[in-house]
Parts: sequence; structure tokens; C-alpha cells
Amino acid sequence: MGKKKSCQDVKVPRPLDAVETRLYGWVEEAVLTQPSLVESDSLPEFRRNFPLMEDSGAEGDYVLEAAGPSDRVPFRVGEDGPHFLWVYQELFTHLRMRLPFSDFQRDVMARCRVAVSRCI
Repeated sequence: MGKKKSCQDVKVPRPLDAVETRLYGWVEEAVLTQPSLVESDSLPEFRRNFPLMEDSGAEGDYVLEAAGPSDRVPFRVGEDGPHFLWVYQELFTHLRMRLPFSDFQRDVMARCRVAVSRCI
């Protein structure tokens, strides 16, 4: 998606703080240190080519943003934070999943104890 970043353009995510280490210490280091390769200017094209909502009329009901340099896929919403969900683009491009997830998709992920961000 979009142009490839050069090594000089890539910002390495900051190290985990103490709370994050407690919450996310189980996550493979490569996942925590790999910055997103998706650029914000490529998101409109992605949205046109890969609608994320099952109901096409609901396509404007969400905000699509690229992960920032300090954002990591396993991060979860804080109790008082906004609702969000980090996912790999392959969830929609290769697996062709759509939001909201069906009862079957949710049941399979729950049974396998897999977060949607870990599906790829």
C-alpha cells in the first residue's frame, strides 16, 4: 500500500514502559518493534478497494487510521480510552473478513483464544 518507506523514514517504536511490559511482555519482540509500513495517504485507496463493513451503507461509521510510531497491534483500549481496534490489513485483504464479525467468527476466535489482532 502506498510507497515503500526507506530505512531513514522508519521510526522505531519507543520501548515499553513498566505497565506495558506487564501487560504485553508475552508478545514476541518482533511484533513490538516492527513499525507500521502503512502510510496515512494510502488509506483512502485501501478503503475503496477493501470495504471493511458488511453493510456498505455503514462504511462511513468508523475512522480508519494508520498506526503511529508508538502504536502496537497487541495494545488494548484503556478503561477510559476511546474504542479502537488495531488489525493487520491482511485480515481484510486476504481473509476477506468484514465488520461487524459474525457470531461464528467471534465464536471461533473466542474458542481459539485469539484476539482479532493476532489472526494473521
